[in-house]
Amino acid sequence: MRNNKNNITSSARNITLNLQNITPHFTGKVKIITLVSVIIMLSFVNIINTSALSYQSSVGVGFTFNPTLSVNISPSDLTISNLTPGTASDSNTINISVATNAAYGYTLSAIINGNNNNLIHVNNTNTFSSITADSSLPSLVTDNTWGYSYKLSNDANWNNYSGLSIETSKTLVDSNDQTAIPIDFKIGAKAASTQASGTYTGTINFTAVTKPTPMNLAESYFAAGKTRHNGYYAMQDMTTEICNNTEVIGEGSQTELIDLRDDKVYWATKLADRHCWMTQNLDLDLSHDKPLTSEDTDLNDSSLSGAYSENYKYDPTTGIIAWTPINTTRNYNTSTGTIFKNNYNIAYSLDPGNWYWNGNDETATCDYLNTSCEDFSQTPYNTTNTHGHIGNYYNWSAAIASDDSSNLYADTYNKISDNPKNSICPKNWRLPFISSSVNELAGINKIYNNNRTNNDTGLISSPVFFVRPGYITNNSIKNSGYEENYWSSTVASDSLVYTLYFRNNKVDTKYTNPGNRRLGWAIRCIAK
Repeated sequence: MRNNKNNITSSARNITLNLQNITPHFTGKVKIITLVSVIIMLSFVNIINTSALSYQSSVGVGFTFNPTLSVNISPSDLTISNLTPGTASDSNTINISVATNAAYGYTLSAIINGNNNNLIHVNNTNTFSSITADSSLPSLVTDNTWGYSYKLSNDANWNNYSGLSIETSKTLVDSNDQTAIPIDFKIGAKAASTQASGTYTGTINFTAVTKPTPMNLAESYFAAGKTRHNGYYAMQDMTTEICNNTEVIGEGSQTELIDLRDDKVYWATKLADRHCWMTQNLDLDLSHDKPLTSEDTDLNDSSLSGAYSENYKYDPTTGIIAWTPINTTRNYNTSTGTIFKNNYNIAYSLDPGNWYWNGNDETATCDYLNTSCEDFSQTPYNTTNTHGHIGNYYNWSAAIASDDSSNLYADTYNKISDNPKNSICPKNWRLPFISSSVNELAGINKIYNNNRTNNDTGLISSPVFFVRPGYITNNSIKNSGYEENYWSSTVASDSLVYTLYFRNNKVDTKYTNPGNRRLGWAIRCIAK
């Protein structure tokens, strides 16, 4: 258990730019404290019986660790001692170095301090404004402008000159360890012949910040003060802050979270796209006898109109939305099959049982509940973490929690704000987006499958763990072990929805083959 706090302070130096003379007038200092707390709690037990009495007491154990951080800036201001009108000149060079024993390094950044990003004459009228586009010094052609340049001290070449803003700091060094990376820093400017002579000044703040110890999802939940339910943190307790505080730290970031609706447990992690994902398929059974509510489910549309009118209720006093689906999730019957109607608009879902994909390829149509198909079994293919559980099959209406989605027929690829607002994901989670501007499923393929379209190796591997359970239509499960679609919330037409479609030798990233809304596919949810 780790708790990380960073207090940020800065060291600042005045820029003094003088057409005739320079007046240095500033000294600065840096102080930063990073706090890490570790607490070990011992359990309390009071046992009483007829033969003996025993007593145990809990004692908190902890310590505070304060990494050191120091910043050294060479003791001279940035000065241009002789700026000739009509030409560009640069200043002397200062050196900035950072030393720390923080395990995960630090960042060093610069920002202009004041009411604007200008260097201002003592008459408070004439100014030099910050450049807006990167430029070399000879290409600094706009009169009465200035910028900064820097380089690693051991490098021969300087970076182009850039502008500074009072709103956004510029990162100069981003170190992931304790390595000291000293840099050289200077400014450049160009003056017009009509500009007033004299001293122009401003201030740059240099800020060094140590990086916190990376946290996985469980540690982020703990740091946010969340409590466990049956030994697990709850999916419904996910927040933007928890996901933001979680680092992408490989396989160790996988965490089991519990769905409070049925106490089923799912693996989840933060992937390199900076989103927190379920890494196991949704396995929620829908029930006509048990409504889903906005207290535990991703239900947000209180209009009670269109797709969210049938079997919906809204309590304006409590603000709670409730949906009771028409159809209870069916269980697959190995001898007679299970009714899964070819209906676009009413929610249907199927529970095939406790089955796991073993990771093998199946190139022929295969009903995995047949003994002839060996791609699925009741034994987890990975006994350490059962990401291969195939979960339930849902048609798209079930995925978006609707028993009448007939009014959702317009393509929303170019306007995801028109996507349905509800889903059967847990509260604080949602279906992924596929659009012209935000394509979350294609992003996963780009990062973990090297954007390949000829195989799905990276998608079915750690840490994503997509599976290929095939699909269901009417009474049959088709192409299990061979292909899969994962639902998004983006509408393609009155009968189609954009999905991530893949099989062992193809990944459709151009979405030329949207999924049929009536078929049963799998669901992976993404944290909001």
